Amino acid sequence: MIKELIKRIVLKVLAWVEKKPTPIVTEEIPFWYREVRLPLSFIIITTGVFILLVLAIEIGPSPEKILSIIILLILTTVLFITYMKRIDSELSKDNDAMMLLGLLLILTVLFIESVKSIPEASPYIVPIAGMAILASLLLSEQVSMIFIVVVSFASSILNGFRIEYLFFHFMSGIVAVALSRRIVHRQDVTYSCLKIILVNAMLILIMQFLMNSSNGHLRSDLLWVSLNGFISMICVFGLLSPLETFFSRITNIKLLELADFNQPLLKRLIVEAPGTYHHSLTVASIAEHSAESIGASTLMVRVGAYYHDIGKLVKPEYFIENQRAMDNPHDSIPPSMSGLLIISHVKEGIKLARQKNLDKPIIEMIEQHHGTSVMHSIYRKALEKNGVIPEHDFRYPGPKPLTKESVVLMLADACEAASRLIEEPTNARLRDMVEKIINDKFTDGQFNDSPITLSDLNKIAESIVSTLTGIFHSRIEYEEKENNKPKDTGS
Repeated sequence: MIKELIKRIVLKVLAWVEKKPTPIVTEEIPFWYREVRLPLSFIIITTGVFILLVLAIEIGPSPEKILSIIILLILTTVLFITYMKRIDSELSKDNDAMMLLGLLLILTVLFIESVKSIPEASPYIVPIAGMAILASLLLSEQVSMIFIVVVSFASSILNGFRIEYLFFHFMSGIVAVALSRRIVHRQDVTYSCLKIILVNAMLILIMQFLMNSSNGHLRSDLLWVSLNGFISMICVFGLLSPLETFFSRITNIKLLELADFNQPLLKRLIVEAPGTYHHSLTVASIAEHSAESIGASTLMVRVGAYYHDIGKLVKPEYFIENQRAMDNPHDSIPPSMSGLLIISHVKEGIKLARQKNLDKPIIEMIEQHHGTSVMHSIYRKALEKNGVIPEHDFRYPGPKPLTKESVVLMLADACEAASRLIEEPTNARLRDMVEKIINDKFTDGQFNDSPITLSDLNKIAESIVSTLTGIFHSRIEYEEKENNKPKDTGS
């Protein structure tokens, strides 16, 4: 009986450890690199039970009090799930995000309890502001606000229902979330935490005046809230990178670091594949404007565009943008071999990205930027040469785009490449080209796995046409000026 029960538990745990299907990279993934996907219900129950135990120990074993805590936790959980689905339905389905939120809640409650075990310490030292910054950077501002409400009440309950702790941590947390909007570089964390110290001091003074308190603790309280700011800074610096890596999150701080052209892969692209480098810059410009039009992450799209074709570093001469004055090597090899070489740039890009420890969201954009599209030009060439050939032999292995950012990158990449083949790129011709590409991708089912809407696709189309028109108009205008310059006769 016990043996059977243990066997079932082990099988259940192993079922949660899933090997991510990667049709592109075929090598075996070690067990410790596999993704752990815990059911959302398990995450919620585990977090709830932990908080229940802490509160029960604090309040006492009274059945009435424990029942009250259980009802309070159930109501909080229901309200939390309902609110999460309203503000961010995609995030509420993201198990990594929910695991991260649960961990932040548990860590904060543990911190509150740890401070209580030190007689000289004050609850004001608990770095709820720092945890709120982490929640805001790694999840979202809205989720961080929910987090602040929950932990502020927890701090009050665990410290004898003292209203001043609820007020202080709630207000300090709100300020922290507001300041987190401006955090785009690591040094911004320091500036934000210094501002939090000033706000904390103001809150203590306000509470002293409102409560007419003259207990002589003003100096010590000001010291504790100052330490709160410094500990918040240490928490953000110490936990941000590990949490980013473990929970597959990426912040604007990391994205800006990856966008630096001194990054090794981007430096190699400039030197070894200059055509691909310029193509990536143009795609980034197109994609950034398109992402802005639909409310997607412009920074994520820009960085994804910089890295999406790094796989072309392996054999740059086989890609048209790098051929310049040289002969096309595809003319001397069979279409099937051409297809394999072109498809391989996705696989090679993923390998390079993993070797350089790029973040998972960027690797996924490299993996998804062609989806399962057909290489039409090579497929047509193969049909002309060999007759009937299965179409799937000339499809990218995928997967299809899973996010709005990946869809934007796919369309920007395809439209930029196609626009270079138009002899006279007028606005009308560019519009026809963009609409055809989007319609073809749509009917081919490339957007089926993403949250993109028809309204989004219309906005993306308008943005791409506008950006491409601006690019080509500038080029034509420049060429006309060059042609109209008076030639130097040498006299």
